[in-house]
Amino acid sequence: MVDGYKNQAPEKLQGKYQAMVVCCILGIGGLVSWNSMLTIADYYYQVFPAYHPSRVLPLIYQPFAVATIAILAYHESKINTRKRILIGYTLFTISTFLLIVLDLTTKGHGGIGPYIGLCTIVASFGIADATVKGGLVGDLSLMCPEIMQSLMAGSALAGGLTTALRLITKAVFEKSNGSLRKGAS
Repeated sequence: MVDGYKNQAPEKLQGKYQAMVVCCILGIGGLVSWNSMLTIADYYYQVFPAYHPSRVLPLIYQPFAVATIAILAYHESKINTRKRILIGYTLFTISTFLLIVLDLTTKGHGGIGPYIGLCTIVASFGIADATVKGGLVGDLSLMCPEIMQSLMAGSALAGGLTTALRLITKAVFEKSNGSLRKGAS
């Protein structure tokens, strides 16, 4: 049987740059919520001074992320990766919304109850991150390397973006009453 494509020039990749932009946005979306948690650590130190939030929250986040990625890697062949990614981003969205609801319901006051709620939300960030990153890296590893680089660049941009936004909000609300809470939310 003769291969009809043997003497033809390869087709030009179409949509590569659009895919790179989309993957960069997905990379930003995969870390912006967790980076936001880390950049408002001064607010959490004011609300929960006895609980050392910048030390404890990463210790809660990481085991949930590692356990989730281990479970999902073990069951990889049975899981629809696209649904996995959508579930992860949905969990990020819900968790971020719950973080705002927690702050509004407690009116920025600390205590063990709100701190446990915060820790639960941080655990859900870890689960969402493992769900999203594992699925995206797995799917994009089968494509051209530039698309994977774009995803990782988006993850790096998330840190710079949240830091810049935090600096802007701190500058805007510096002199106002309740400045840390207004700048954090």
